[in-house]
Formats: sequence, C-alpha cells, structure tokens
Amino acid sequence: MRANPRVTTAARGIRNFDGMDTVGHLVTLAAASPWALALVALALVIDGFFPFVPGETLVVATAAAAAAGGGSPWLVLAVAAPAALAGDLIAYHLGRRLGIERWVTPKRPRLARAFGSAQRRLELNPASILLTAKFLPFVRVAVSMTAGAGRMPMRRYFPLAVASVTLYTGFHVALGAVVGSAAFALLGNPLIALAVSIAVGFAAGVLIDLAMRVVRARFRRPVVAAA
Repeated sequence: MRANPRVTTAARGIRNFDGMDTVGHLVTLAAASPWALALVALALVIDGFFPFVPGETLVVATAAAAAAGGGSPWLVLAVAAPAALAGDLIAYHLGRRLGIERWVTPKRPRLARAFGSAQRRLELNPASILLTAKFLPFVRVAVSMTAGAGRMPMRRYFPLAVASVTLYTGFHVALGAVVGSAAFALLGNPLIALAVSIAVGFAAGVLIDLAMRVVRARFRRPVVAAA
C-alpha cells in the first residue's frame, strides 16, 4: 500500500520543526551556561579598550537566550556590568600611563576625531559625555583614555563610569530580555527569538549612534574666526 504523499510531506515538516525547536533549546541552554557568561564578561572587558569586539551583541543575545529559555536576565546583568566597568578602568589607566598623543595623528583620522571630540566634551561637560559615550564604540574608548590622560581624579571618574556601565548594560540586557521573551511567545522557537533579538539589538545600536550624532551636531557651537 502506497503512502499518501501529503501525509508524508506533513510528517517530514513536523520532524524538521521538532529538530529546529530542539536546536533552539540547545542554543538557549548553551547561551545561559557559565561558559557563555564568561565569554560575555571577557568580550566586555576587551570592548572597553578595543572597540572591535561585539560586546553589546553578546549581551543582547545572552539576555534573550536567558529569557527565552526560562533563565534569569538578572544574572547576565550581574556579570555584564562589572566586566564593562573593568574594561573602562583599563582604558582609563592606559590613557593615564601612555597618553593619547600617539593616537592623534593624520594617519588615524577617525581616532583623531574621536579623541579630539572627547577632549573637548570632557572639558565642557564631563558628566554628560561619560554617561553617554559607552553607547558608541570608538567614543567610549577615547573618552576613558582621555579622562586618564587628562588626569581626571579617580574619585570623580569612577562613580560616573559606574553609572555609565549600569545604563549601558541595563539597557542591552532589558532589550534582549524583552524582545527575546516576546519573540519566543509569538514564534514559539527560541532560536528564531534569539535571531530576532540580535537583529533588534543591532538596529537599536545604529539608531542610538544616529541620534547622538544629530544631538551633537545640533548643540555643537560654531567656531568664530578671529578678526
């Protein structure tokens, strides 16, 4: 007796869906493991002084996996915040020990602009730039190193750095947890929920970058040439 092709196709689809769902659960379990949290911590430490590590993406992904898999995003926050602070403190001490002159050269125009902007903003409004710079990869490194090179007292830098990393990690953990749990509730697959959360986190980073560029351009004071 020949099998009904429609029934066979449906059965294959069910098996494929179950397999994808199993892979998704395995991914969420791996993302919530201590090894994943250690990887997030390491990435955030390096990201504090080397702005080419996707620290935000890992935080969002891990928080989303924790939320979709029934874990605790609070644990991700407890790991991410001290690690991000450690990265900023390393950048501060690198600036204090090495200075920033070697980076401000025509051969590195992007870095030169970042350090120049950081120096001006630290002179005008250090609290504002320290609280917001963490959301911009090159700027956060330049600001911390410039604060160290400019001999900003640690008693002044440290509480602002703590506030900055709390906002930074708290935002990305909340984003990953909310989007991850919502996507999992709607789509029913943790792997897809994880992918959606990473995409939303990346888009949020781009929007924050654009918004801060607009704000800086609006409030930048024009330079008046001397007569």
